[in-house]
Amino acid sequence: MKKLLLLLLLPLFVFGTPFHTKEQIKQISASVVKIYTAYVKPDYYSPWKKGINSSSSGTGVIISDNLILTAAHVVSDGTFIQVKKSNGAKKYTAKVKWIAHEADLALLEVKEKSFFDNMTAQTFGGLPYRQDGVVVYGYPMGGDEISTTQGIVSRIEQTMYSHGYMDHITIQIDAPINPGNSGGPAFDSNGKIVGIAIQAISSADGIGYLVPIEVIKHFFDDIKDGKYDGYPDDGISIQPLENKNIKNFYNLGNRDGVLVINVRKKSSADGFVKKGDVILEVDGVDIAGDNTIKLKGNGRISSNYLIRSHQIGDMLNMKILRDKKEMMLTFPLKGRVSITPLLFEKEPYYYMFGGMIFVPLTVNYLKIWGKNWQDKAPKNLMHIARNQEKLDKDIEELVVLNTILPNDENANYQFGFIVVSKVNGEKVISLNHFVKLIEESRDQYINILFRSNLRLILDKDKAFQSDKETMKNYGITVKQRLK
Repeated sequence: MKKLLLLLLLPLFVFGTPFHTKEQIKQISASVVKIYTAYVKPDYYSPWKKGINSSSSGTGVIISDNLILTAAHVVSDGTFIQVKKSNGAKKYTAKVKWIAHEADLALLEVKEKSFFDNMTAQTFGGLPYRQDGVVVYGYPMGGDEISTTQGIVSRIEQTMYSHGYMDHITIQIDAPINPGNSGGPAFDSNGKIVGIAIQAISSADGIGYLVPIEVIKHFFDDIKDGKYDGYPDDGISIQPLENKNIKNFYNLGNRDGVLVINVRKKSSADGFVKKGDVILEVDGVDIAGDNTIKLKGNGRISSNYLIRSHQIGDMLNMKILRDKKEMMLTFPLKGRVSITPLLFEKEPYYYMFGGMIFVPLTVNYLKIWGKNWQDKAPKNLMHIARNQEKLDKDIEELVVLNTILPNDENANYQFGFIVVSKVNGEKVISLNHFVKLIEESRDQYINILFRSNLRLILDKDKAFQSDKETMKNYGITVKQRLK
């Protein structure tokens, strides 16, 4: 019993010992800054309106070249940004120099160089192993002083980043990431940065996520040429091949691989990879039937890790099985392609016609349905967003009737959140095209057909006239905002 008690107390003793020396703590703390952001989020439901002025705070860390590394969501849509040292009272104006929304990373610059006096740029370590200890430095809500949270690496895997909706390699730790901690650096025992805090699971205690060095380095390498390109995407959807019967059906034998079930139009793989192909290798790395690859020293990870590791424009090598024959494919990688994109730092696009507001279908628009938008947004919109491969190849974006602002011309039309199909019999391929079909039409009536087969018909001239009164009644100063 005494031995058991000693073993139970041992972890408490180990975690009770200092993780960093006093000198390390002093040096690190001096380089970790608090970020204050005033921002305006666009209003995608009422796109003619300005969003509400809001403010938030986060954390950043000084790195080389007098830059501050933080999380993109800490400064996204920022109208005014300030930073403050841990041992100072003055706030300094900062600006976003580079931002990578897909990876939730940003670099800030402070023009007043005295800000960096007596501060040491922090350096980077490598990818940690499971059970390695880390300490997250930051400014979580509840106080203005710098705070530290110690934990261990629980797992390393490919995870969807909630800010940019793109999957990347992620470090999961058992230390909580609280509001205000975002953008804060996580250090190993040697005082090296191993990740940047970005998100947590709200329904679970003590689970936080870090952007690891691989993703940070990709960002830095990308901007070396003076422009940000982003992270590549192959545009392929797959089905794991683990069942023996489906493996036999595709003549895999002793090989492993995954089945291609869709290739997104205009994506990297479009024109090279076909539906029904079996992917065996990517860049010479075997793909297991569960769509994972070996990650050195850290178990297995989704094969998408290989795609994200490239830069846009790199050539990807892929071995496939097609019609029972092995083939090698090589194609250049592009960025993510979607006709329902997630937009950043842009005012919403819209067009008013007859008091009706038409908008492009974007993830931003779908998110107006709140935190669980994927379940709460109209099912017809979610279905079409999830099944883009079924749309005609020439469609650039989908146009949605968002809302009807009642007037004499649109009276008794009572529908919304539906997707436009045609105007006067011609297929609509984008919001700009939709506007052109209406504005340049010589017909008296504009006949708008929706994908649900509902129909809307308005007298063109009277509809245009009604817009003037509608704009006055609703305080709308601009009838449209287009690309």
